[in-house]
Amino acid sequence: MRLIQVEMFLLAVKTGSISDAAAKLGKSRTTVSAALSALEDELGVSLLQRSGNKIELSSVGENIVIDCERLVHLAQGIHAKCEHHLAGAESSLRIARDDALPEAFWSELIGNMEKNFPHTSLSIYAAPTPELIGYVETNKVDIAYGIITNTHDYKHHIRRELGQLRMMAVAAAEHPLHTIGNRLTTSDLALYTEIVLAYMDGMLKVEASISNHYIGLTFYEYLRDAVCNGTGWARVPAPLITEQLRNESLKVLRYKKAMSWEIYGEITGGDFCRGRVTDWIAEQIEQYLIAESH
Repeated sequence: MRLIQVEMFLLAVKTGSISDAAAKLGKSRTTVSAALSALEDELGVSLLQRSGNKIELSSVGENIVIDCERLVHLAQGIHAKCEHHLAGAESSLRIARDDALPEAFWSELIGNMEKNFPHTSLSIYAAPTPELIGYVETNKVDIAYGIITNTHDYKHHIRRELGQLRMMAVAAAEHPLHTIGNRLTTSDLALYTEIVLAYMDGMLKVEASISNHYIGLTFYEYLRDAVCNGTGWARVPAPLITEQLRNESLKVLRYKKAMSWEIYGEITGGDFCRGRVTDWIAEQIEQYLIAESH
């Protein structure tokens, strides 16, 4: 049984005429009729009931139409995936990423990726920034995206910088730190609760804290929400607090290091083979970071 025979069968059923099916295929009626007869001979059943130029499905033909449609669909998928591979696009991609970029960005990226690379299977896992390198190191993911700091050892990995991300030290508008008249010092900050990132590294750890009292949370969005609730102050990626700064529910602390820039990039293993999808994702992130920096 050849695929072209099945396709001819389905087209003949759809048009209700062997002549019409032949015309759509750009073939002679004799060629299509012979192919359908050969298919019936191979299967040992009559699929079509012919009446002049008109055809109708036999009972067994009616029973296999859906299966034939599935067969053609699967074959088309196989061809598409092979073309996808030959074009240099990954067939599957496992990603870990932090939440330094907004969820809206990732949602849009996933939607656009599905349109541009419909045959690439994608798995995305969100993790605290300090955990990303471990997921790459243990081959749990192919690539990780997030803030890249100098506190981690990248010598066994490939680190690619995609742009800079602005971090801001902020507190709720009514927080006492905003009432201190002079520019804040580290000693001033140390008197109030700091919200910092928590992560697993054999055991639960937190990033370095300025304050004598801190609360560790696993994602930047959690830090932002805790700051909005007045729980403490924190350093948060600027894209996550655009709206809160605009409506002044959050304010930047009057501290000399209140604004800083961090490198945002990707981390891969030394043997990772880049493809079209990976390059496309990197380009989307680069464009977003450029727009955010202006």
